[in-house]
Amino acid sequence: MDGVRFGVLGPLLVTHGQRDVRISPGQPSQVLVLLLLHAGQTVSVDHLMSILWDGDPPVSARKAVQVHVSQLRRALKDLPGVSLKWSRQGYRLDIPDRSLDLQLFREAEDPDEALSHWRGPALAELTTNTQLADQLEEERLGAIERRVEKAIKQGRHHEVVSELTGYVTEHPTRERLRGALMVALHRSGRQADALRVYDEGRRHLAEELGLDPGQELKDLHAAILQGDIPAVPRELPKAPEPFVGRRDEIELITSCADTVIAVHGPGGQGKSALATAAAHAMAGRFPDGQLYVDLHGATPGRSPLSSAEVLRRFLRALGTPPLAVPTDTSEAAALYRSTLARRKVLIVLDNAVDATQVGPLLPGEAGSTVLITSRRMLATLSARHVRLDPLPEADAVKLLGDDGEAAKQVAKACDHLPLALTIAAARLRSRPDWTTRSLARRLADQRHRLDELNFDDLGVRSSFQLSFEGLNDASTRAFILLCCLNVPTVSEPVAQALLGQDDVDRVLDPLVDAKLVEPCGPERYRVHDLLRLFGAEHANEEKHAALTRALTHYRETLTAALKKLRPHAFGALTNSVTRQDLDEPLQWLNDEAENLLAAARSTMAEPALAEHALAIAHMLYPHLFKQDRVADLIELGQIANQAARTINTSAALQTALLVQSAANRRIGSFETARAQLAEVLAARADDPFGQGRALAGIGTIQRELGELDEASVTLARAVELIEKHGPAGAQRVPLSALAQVHQVAGRYPLAFEAATESLKHAREHQDAAGTAYALASQGQALFKLGRLDEAEVALGECIELCRATGEHNDEWQALLCRAEVLLAAGKTEEATKDAQRCLEITSARGDRYGEGLAHRTLAKTGAEKHEDRAAELLGTPGLRKDNLLESVISWRRAAGRSAPPFPGR
Repeated sequence: MDGVRFGVLGPLLVTHGQRDVRISPGQPSQVLVLLLLHAGQTVSVDHLMSILWDGDPPVSARKAVQVHVSQLRRALKDLPGVSLKWSRQGYRLDIPDRSLDLQLFREAEDPDEALSHWRGPALAELTTNTQLADQLEEERLGAIERRVEKAIKQGRHHEVVSELTGYVTEHPTRERLRGALMVALHRSGRQADALRVYDEGRRHLAEELGLDPGQELKDLHAAILQGDIPAVPRELPKAPEPFVGRRDEIELITSCADTVIAVHGPGGQGKSALATAAAHAMAGRFPDGQLYVDLHGATPGRSPLSSAEVLRRFLRALGTPPLAVPTDTSEAAALYRSTLARRKVLIVLDNAVDATQVGPLLPGEAGSTVLITSRRMLATLSARHVRLDPLPEADAVKLLGDDGEAAKQVAKACDHLPLALTIAAARLRSRPDWTTRSLARRLADQRHRLDELNFDDLGVRSSFQLSFEGLNDASTRAFILLCCLNVPTVSEPVAQALLGQDDVDRVLDPLVDAKLVEPCGPERYRVHDLLRLFGAEHANEEKHAALTRALTHYRETLTAALKKLRPHAFGALTNSVTRQDLDEPLQWLNDEAENLLAAARSTMAEPALAEHALAIAHMLYPHLFKQDRVADLIELGQIANQAARTINTSAALQTALLVQSAANRRIGSFETARAQLAEVLAARADDPFGQGRALAGIGTIQRELGELDEASVTLARAVELIEKHGPAGAQRVPLSALAQVHQVAGRYPLAFEAATESLKHAREHQDAAGTAYALASQGQALFKLGRLDEAEVALGECIELCRATGEHNDEWQALLCRAEVLLAAGKTEEATKDAQRCLEITSARGDRYGEGLAHRTLAKTGAEKHEDRAAELLGTPGLRKDNLLESVISWRRAAGRSAPPFPGR
């Protein structure tokens, strides 16, 4: 290396070109090291003496330093750009820029480059003072942490496990290294080893330092236990086989430095196949994952996907909790861009309509790459545009698997279009008795050529038809009816209902073998969109009866789930009779929610089936409300509205208003929700129970709006009407709501009385969810009445019921209330555990309000670090707050301290 070079990251090094510059060992070398550490700055003689003699310099020390500096001047005098000067303040060493390895180490952005400047233990010459060396060692370990994290992010976790194991053994208290090892082991499929590494670290911290692991390491441990470490999305479809030709296009796409690459060309040119093949070739450059979506811009009979729908899907794939996904498209796009910032993700947008559709799906800064396919050139996009033309003859015949003269004739008849060639090749494979020549002869007749190839959209139809014609009658019927039921996936019980038979395996297996139906889980199937459209074209007069059977099954199973999960609301939501009994109703609802939505969506405008759509919407909305699936809840309100208009009866319109009011209440549009319920109330003059139900909803909204006196009157009237005219015990619902109103109003004896009455009815009717609600209200009232032991018991039972029913939203609120009770009782340690569990639940759900409340309660335990975080979360603009919770867990000053100005107080 030319020029002057100094090194302190290892044994002292001074070189000029290829020549080593000798520096006297001992204190002269130590002086040079100290001057290099402060290159370009004046170092006092006192400081030098203090380091050289470890704070106890002899009388002769100043003279000795002068001698050492003199020796250094002689050694360094011929080095260009190097000067060692004296002033009254001390000595100053000037060296050329970037000649010191420490400077290169600190300025390097890449951790591998930074660590390449280390040759051994830093400042080895400073034997009398190790503090400076320890500081540099800390910097080295930080670079090591960045390097291994980078390797893990790039998918090279297997490579760093051994290295990390050594570092963790050498530095057992460095939690960042330990966490990196846990992630590397977890991603290597060694979950048990990852958990063992955590346990070893926890024991070491406890035994050596008397400390617990930090929150970040605890969260990582919990995520590994629960399988909640966000997976890096790998959504690319299977690489096309065979894929021939397009070498120039593949090279152009994979070597392109542009953020957006847009492939365009007429239908049948193989745009999707090219994009998929190129995406697989470049996937390794995107360690943070690959996203894929078919935008259905050229799918016959299918509306293109909206940007909002794709944004929600992508945000969930990138790890955003469903609750944290905004319903507003512009807000979702902003969160999407923020989520992609500093990540390297490959995004494939297949089958785009236009630039407007893909605009919100583009990243905001460099790092990620977007690969788009479309029929039209998206000229308004700032992108590298790639046009696809027909294949050259040499590649076209390769796609046919034959290079003879007949293959050239087939390729010419297909205009060298990849889709037509693929269909031709598939026909040859499906008919072993055919030769390439016989196919060429059939294609020579121009009058029937499109019938033979079914080009473009017809080509898709034809390729499906080949498999379809090979089915037996029973499987043909099954395929058609499955295609008529427009839902994402079909479970075996739904298929049994749809087909009207129990032995569905016998008719579904041939469909799976023919690749017309795809298994997607235990006893669950799906039909891809184009296949579904193709099959539905063959529907006959049996369609209506089959769909009625499937929709009836959905309604009956939904009824069974409601009877078990929400018996307190069952009579209000449906009076249907069902013989079904579900062991895991919440799991069934989670598995089928999207299918129920799709079934209602696809039948809401059909006069003969709209009744089913409305009934499903009416029964499904409480589940979506409790699960915080806001976007789906809003759509459900729209579905209910359309179904009601199709049915066009007063009762149907009122039912739709109930669903819509729930959606509006969930998004904070309280006045709209109240107006909708008021309309229902006015229409139900002859239905006292229906009036009571509407009043119960209005009273709850009044409570949320702070209209407590009005809410008390409204809910009291609701209790009266429902008790007199509703199903036995149904008044427990408005009684719980009335208890909440009294709680917020500070009327704690009345709150306790209403909650206790509600609890009595809930227990009598074995209503787990209703019991949990009443226990929560009772516990809150007991807390405010100072009956702490009773409050703790009530809230404890409530928490157990919430866990048993899977109602985690109610669980965290009950945990927070019990934490307040425990704090008031002086049980700080137990209160902290409840608040921490609350924080875990709300953090996983992306619930900023719940997180803020949990931090606020933790701050009351004396943990000051939580105060700022609580203030930040609760100060989020537009954050919805719950006046019921606020009344229970309002901020109380700890002894000797003033309360921070929490916005939610």
